[in-house]
Amino acid sequence: MSEGQLYTSSETCVDEGLEGVVAANPGFVLLPEQRVVVERGRLLEGAGRTRGVALVSGGGSGHEPFPVGFVGSGMLSAAVAGHVFVSPPAANVTAAITAVGKDNPDGVLVIVFNYTGDRINFGMAVERCRAAGMKVEMYVSGDDSALTKLEGTAGRRGLCGTHFVFKIVGALVERGCSLAEALDTCRKLGEATGTIGVAASGCTLPGASAPLFTVARGHLELGLGVHGETGAATIPAGSPREVVAALLDQLTRRDSASRLDLQAGDEVAVIINNLGCLTLLELSSVTKEVVAQLKSRGVRPVRVYPSPVMTSLDMRGFHVSVLRLRDPSWLALLDAPTSAPAWPAPCLAAAHAEDQVKFPDLNLTFSHEKIEGGYKLEEAAHVQTLRRCLEAVVSRMPQHEKSLNALDAECGDGDCGSTFLQGVAGLSKKLPTLKMSHPGQVLTVLGEVAETNMGGSSGGIYSIFCTAAAATMAAPRDSHRRTWAAALRAGAEAISKYGGASTGDRTLLDALVPAVEALEAASDGDDLKSLLKAMAAAADEGARRTAGMKARAGRATYVRDEKVHGEDAGARCLAWLLEALCHN
Repeated sequence: MSEGQLYTSSETCVDEGLEGVVAANPGFVLLPEQRVVVERGRLLEGAGRTRGVALVSGGGSGHEPFPVGFVGSGMLSAAVAGHVFVSPPAANVTAAITAVGKDNPDGVLVIVFNYTGDRINFGMAVERCRAAGMKVEMYVSGDDSALTKLEGTAGRRGLCGTHFVFKIVGALVERGCSLAEALDTCRKLGEATGTIGVAASGCTLPGASAPLFTVARGHLELGLGVHGETGAATIPAGSPREVVAALLDQLTRRDSASRLDLQAGDEVAVIINNLGCLTLLELSSVTKEVVAQLKSRGVRPVRVYPSPVMTSLDMRGFHVSVLRLRDPSWLALLDAPTSAPAWPAPCLAAAHAEDQVKFPDLNLTFSHEKIEGGYKLEEAAHVQTLRRCLEAVVSRMPQHEKSLNALDAECGDGDCGSTFLQGVAGLSKKLPTLKMSHPGQVLTVLGEVAETNMGGSSGGIYSIFCTAAAATMAAPRDSHRRTWAAALRAGAEAISKYGGASTGDRTLLDALVPAVEALEAASDGDDLKSLLKAMAAAADEGARRTAGMKARAGRATYVRDEKVHGEDAGARCLAWLLEALCHN
């Protein structure tokens, strides 16, 4: 296995890959000596055998899921794979045609990508099968729109737009069309399809230590194929908007002999093909831009397929294929079911899709109204004390940001302090509007601030705590201390319930629960400052104990024990929070 590659060897990678695909798809049959995958229904004996025109295609490997991923009812009947970027030999193509064409009176349509090796080897196989008495036709697919002049070239390369041919003609064949009708539809689709691509890097062949080509930093190759060749031009790298604009301009430029003549008012289907190394998030960003920019040109994308359909190993780039839906029946054929595992069927609208979508009111206000009727601070001094407590958090917690980040860096991404300060910033903005006479509502708002401003697991934990604590204040106890103790206990239990942690697991609870217990053990006659000091001391001691604990919950459980030395950042943050409250 080469460094950075997960192949047993470059010699066996294709055969092992085919075996893996067949192992995952019970509807496939592999002819291993010929590297041919056949849809099982085409090989059954008796009445169960799939009838009708059979579609055969293939080409070099390294473009997965093409070709074998598109074998299945409603698409290809058989696919033949060559070695990486190498056309399969004519004998193997002959085997693929024979498997689905012998004794098949409806015939076989062979779909060939326009590359010289494929044309020669597939063409030779077609002639052999015709000489043997089989009914066979061949269509050479070229959808590339990179070249402005076609004279003196091999013509438009076959790229991922050919998958529109697989899908539409495959569905047409499933409905029982003739070989002549299937071939005629191929030609019409070819005239209505264009493809253009861009990449930031070349691909690396199995066993190789370097890519086939490199791209200068800050640039992209425009108009490239899928065999490791460079593009037709080099353009500056830019934002998705800029890159997509350059692609669509090239696809439709008027002085290009290979352009796609898109017109305002056209309905189109679009494939955004991941060439191998884009993240799905990047592909989604590109998809959004492609759809938006087509719409801005007056073109309506009615079907969009963002997916790796024809890759180039690990090339970092993508192709955009656009099909003008000139025939109204093509859309229904695109939507027709197929068992081919690699076809990226979208989630389509159900019946009554023309009805207006109506969203319910997503604002939850009931909890605020309910809490306002519960626990209330009647004395102005108590209201002012609560406000001063929150102001103390805002003024005193920023000094701990770096220390908390350093603690968190031992077992996480080092942002505990920064994340908490985002919540503090949100609290600071809300302070002037908080109804301090209704602590339950204050806690509810604090939960919303934590969720919105902090985000992540920390924001979720504090939001759960505040929300659960606020709910208990709808039914206040017979003293302020008991009411707050019940609320804080409910918040701690909610953290444990939803977060899956308990005391002793090296989390925030190791500081919070001792603080709650200190409040529960106190007397109703104790003044607020004494209560807060007792809680802060208990939390501080609990946070110190986490330094010797083995993590059993949270992100720290994924870090080796010897890498974790200090206190838990969440527990220490809670302890310092309670200390800040003492300075009200």
